[in-house]
Amino acid sequence: MLHTTISYLRMVLPFIYLISAWRFADWKNWKKYYPTILYIIAVDFFTSVLMSEYPLWTFQGSIIVPNHTIAEFLLTFITFPNLTLLYLSLFPYQSRWPKQVFYIGIWFMAEVIMEYLFRCAKLISYTHGWNFGWSCVVWLFLFIGLRLHHTRPLWAWVLCFVCTAFLILYFHIPVTKFR
Repeated sequence: MLHTTISYLRMVLPFIYLISAWRFADWKNWKKYYPTILYIIAVDFFTSVLMSEYPLWTFQGSIIVPNHTIAEFLLTFITFPNLTLLYLSLFPYQSRWPKQVFYIGIWFMAEVIMEYLFRCAKLISYTHGWNFGWSCVVWLFLFIGLRLHHTRPLWAWVLCFVCTAFLILYFHIPVTKFR
């Protein structure tokens, strides 16, 4: 029962982000957020390519989303762009840092809960030493990275490359053996 319910949620969630972005995001200034939307798409695409032969996590097929590739496409081209637009549009830029940290924390917790539900429903599996804790760290860096890229894109790319190098080394991703 949980598997089926969460399976539907995985299909519906990208459209929840789409509708939420359509309703609440700052569409008048979408060009201001466009570089960061491309950044998250590029980072996710790069991650997919890097881990194609050595996955640290895999989205499991379900009735609605039959395989990892389709789940990844939904995430990359529907969820992440809308999440980014919504997240940056509503970000409390003029507020003091505690409110900004709280805002990042709310988004972080929402995504961690979603991943936890997917994990409980066995719609995501971890391999090669990856686990739910590492996913939580990635979600945190994602939201910090989105905010950083929006205001200081070069620093966001530096952070991204440093984190990628760390993950390659820590998880022994065999990049020299790829095609």
